[in-house]
Amino acid sequence: MQPVKNSNKPERNSTPEGGRLRTHLFKGAAGSFVLQVGFAGFAFLNAIILARVLGADGYGAFANAMAWVSLLTIPATFGFGILLVRDTAIYRSQEKWELLKGLLRFANRIVFVLSVVLALIAAAVAGWLFSLPAQATMRHTVWIALGLLPLFALYNLREAATRGLEHVIRALLPGMIIRPGLLLAGIVGIYYVWPNQLSAPTAMVVNVCAGVVTLAMGIFFLRKLLPAEAQAARPEYTPSIWLQSAFPMLVYGGAQIILGQTDIVMLGAMRGAEDVGLYAAANRLAFLLVYAIYASEVILAPIISRMYTNGDRARLQNIMSKAVNISFIAILPFGMVLVFFGTYILRIFGDEFMTASTTLAILAVGHLVEVGLGSSALLLGMAGFERIMAMTFSIISLLNIVLNYFLIHVYGINGAAIASIVSLILAKLFFTLYAAKQNQIYTMIFSNILKGFFK
Repeated sequence: MQPVKNSNKPERNSTPEGGRLRTHLFKGAAGSFVLQVGFAGFAFLNAIILARVLGADGYGAFANAMAWVSLLTIPATFGFGILLVRDTAIYRSQEKWELLKGLLRFANRIVFVLSVVLALIAAAVAGWLFSLPAQATMRHTVWIALGLLPLFALYNLREAATRGLEHVIRALLPGMIIRPGLLLAGIVGIYYVWPNQLSAPTAMVVNVCAGVVTLAMGIFFLRKLLPAEAQAARPEYTPSIWLQSAFPMLVYGGAQIILGQTDIVMLGAMRGAEDVGLYAAANRLAFLLVYAIYASEVILAPIISRMYTNGDRARLQNIMSKAVNISFIAILPFGMVLVFFGTYILRIFGDEFMTASTTLAILAVGHLVEVGLGSSALLLGMAGFERIMAMTFSIISLLNIVLNYFLIHVYGINGAAIASIVSLILAKLFFTLYAAKQNQIYTMIFSNILKGFFK
């Protein structure tokens, strides 16, 4: 990371200090958590309705197509999402409005071109990979889903910049509430008006339409919240500095998404849509466990960047410790319910999904461990350690692909769960230890134990 020179100008619109900072964090985290819960609720309802109406095959085709988009969104964004959160916070606090405006314009141009090119290439690959007549639904659903790629990539930039300005609620509202809400309304509307027309491709068309509305709202909020000084400034560009930081973040973000989506994509290629549908249902339930830590991370990101840059390590440690302890205590009971009563919970998707109970238990235990390790990756990303993060996640992602290949062959969807969780925990454990060793900041629960280990 190239450090930004300190400005002699006084900071304006900075996050409040002291007790006001705690109030700001509490309100922001609470609002973020409400949005995360709302998003989880909409996503859960969408998953249940699609699984029940489309069956395992149709839901598997939809989930497979969304995994393609999730994988491609990272290279399309080219690392600018993480960079915008960090550098927007820094440029704002130091009133470098020319650089802020230049970064926004530069990122938009790069991302738009990349997302369109990647969508065209992926369409050709999907046409070849799912070329058989029996795979027509998978092929058509992926083709339609690729229309989301430029929409998601451009929206992610606006969400990141708005978060960097510390307006977290309005940053997250379009993507977490509006888009899944519109998808739910569209699916339910089609089901009651044209029940025979609801299919995986049709559901994906509704999703693309919701994506258009989401991007429009993201544009509106950023324009409204961007300081007048930034809007009036003449853009200043430092592309070499931005690209030096963005590229490692691209590698890191890409490897992170590969780590999160390889299981579904490889299941689709190796076992078919039905196994993808079963796995996706279990994964959807287990992923509810990480929303608590994500709710705190979206509000913490710009604050970590600012505090680390200013050398305020003691308060940063206090914030990180409280975030992980509260998050873990909050989700532990629900995690235990998923482990021991998963069979009954999966039944809400349909009786055929009950066979994924072991997969759900594996994923739930893994995500409990993930939350317990805290937000070490976020800390390192905001502190400028993107290169070590990129290298680590690249190695772990390759390991994840190998593990998925062999374990899916032997254990099916349970093998995919084991491969993904083992890879995820290895990455988070390394980041936690690295942050403790290099920065003396401890992110995991029971951090006093870890602190004593490094004395």
